[in-house]
Formats: sequence, C-alpha cells, structure tokens
Amino acid sequence: MGFNRPSKIQEMALPMMLAHPPQNLIAQSQSGTGKTAAFVLAMLSRVNALELFPQCLCLAPTYELALQTGRVVEQMGKFCVDVQVMYAIRGNRIPRGTDITKQIIIGTPGTVLDWCFKLKLIDLTKIRVFVLDEADVMIDTQGFSDHSIRIQRIIWLLVAKETADNFQLPSLTLELYRDIMETPHSFLLLSQGTWRI
Repeated sequence: MGFNRPSKIQEMALPMMLAHPPQNLIAQSQSGTGKTAAFVLAMLSRVNALELFPQCLCLAPTYELALQTGRVVEQMGKFCVDVQVMYAIRGNRIPRGTDITKQIIIGTPGTVLDWCFKLKLIDLTKIRVFVLDEADVMIDTQGFSDHSIRIQRIIWLLVAKETADNFQLPSLTLELYRDIMETPHSFLLLSQGTWRI
C-alpha cells in the first residue's frame, strides 16, 4: 500500500486506537495526514471475521466520502480474510428484515438512521467501533449534527458504558464531544510536528 512508516497522527493515534482495553479518542489534523488509514486499521483490528453482523460503523458527511472511505477499507481489508464492507448510502435499498452479514458499515447519517430504526437492519448493541469522520463538517451542516449525535448517544448508552468500546472521531473540534464521551483522549496536530494534547 506504499506505507513505509506511520505519519505523525498515526504515530500518536494508533497506539490509543489499538489499545486493550479500547479507548475513546478525539483527533484533529489537516487533510492528507493519514487519519483515514489510522481509523480503518482500528476498525479492521476489532472485527471478528467469524461473526457475520455489523461490528464497526463509520459515518461520513457525504455519499462521495463514504465511498472513498469504503475503498480504503476494501483495499486495506483485502489482507483480512472474510471481512467485508457494506455501504449505508442513498440508492442502496435494503429490504426490511434483511440479515446483514457484513462486519463494517460505512454510511451517511440519514441512511444509517433509517437502517437502524426504520428498517432495523443494524443492531447497535453489537457495534464495537464507531467512527465519525469529518465531524467538523457534519457539525456545521444542518441535519447532520442531530443525526450524528443521536446515533453516537444511542451507541454510547447501549454499549460503551458496559464494554468501554472504541469511539474514534477524526477531524473534530476537540471540545465538542467531551460532554457526551467518557474520558476521551484528544489531540490536535496543528502543523507537521506540532501537537496540542
């Protein structure tokens, strides 16, 4: 895949994202610094390929970003036998009652909400990793903020209090989620090599 060594943000984030027990993390850095590869590795490391149900959920603000992130998951995941990704995006219509056997779901907030609550396709109690990608964009976009926070709070209430599961929130204004996450680690890569923790 062309990786020789971790980027600065990967160097800082990956030990936290891969830790046992899992840790909550809020990270922020510029585009192109390697955040997507970092949280994809975290998702792939937490998936059990033998369990055929959604275990990781990644929300993206746009259809295009969801597809882009999914391609990274597929590319990196080709080394993980039997781990599959599914897209919860507009145009991907799944009938109510369908048994989803893919372990990683990448989608946009509105479609994910429909899949979780209207169609009951995703059991949020089984989600091990929740990633909110480009969260700053979603928080600034009317509608996305409510959807994203609703999904995160439900997962937190159902799962995280009991199992301390992993929540990664890349590209996030650091103060935003502190009130709804339990003791997150957080850091900001201000410029190449400059950190605020």
